[in-house]
Amino acid sequence: MYHVNLHQGGNVTNLGQQCIEPGDPVAAATAPVLTPGRILEAFRRIPLPEAPLEVQPPGGETLVNFDTILHTQAEPFTETVQLLGRQVTFDISPASFTWSLGNGETMTTTDPGRPWARGVPMDQYVSHRYTEAGPVTLALTTTWGARWRLGNGPWRDVDGTVTMTSPAQDLQVRTAQPQLVSYD
Repeated sequence: MYHVNLHQGGNVTNLGQQCIEPGDPVAAATAPVLTPGRILEAFRRIPLPEAPLEVQPPGGETLVNFDTILHTQAEPFTETVQLLGRQVTFDISPASFTWSLGNGETMTTTDPGRPWARGVPMDQYVSHRYTEAGPVTLALTTTWGARWRLGNGPWRDVDGTVTMTSPAQDLQVRTAQPQLVSYD
């Protein structure tokens, strides 16, 4: 990676950084500049997979003081694009998940959560306990980060992230009352 500077009348202006294949002096002299801003813009144009918000219990209802489990599916992937005539590969991963709980609270995790499974302790889930009954609307914002490389060069971090918000989910929080229905 080279820093590209413009020298004019004793002043030096930094034009950014240029990435070229090692050992290619012709490319070094003629290649358009791959700046961190251009790399970030290319990352922002890559279509990201949907990370849908899943809620358990299913059916749009939960109970006050009951663990409501939240999870999504977001997997790392790679994407190769052409940028200024060069092949740039992005290694893209979910960096964080911001769960908007619909009651004014949010929580941010690096864990996408998991669906309920028998025998898994509750501390292994992303969950929330509502303390009041009423309707809430949940939302999930996934923040994606990436690293990139030119050809087979070294990996470098992208200077920025991309966020994607999943469709909101309505949830009715109810209060349950125990009721004896039979006595034998």
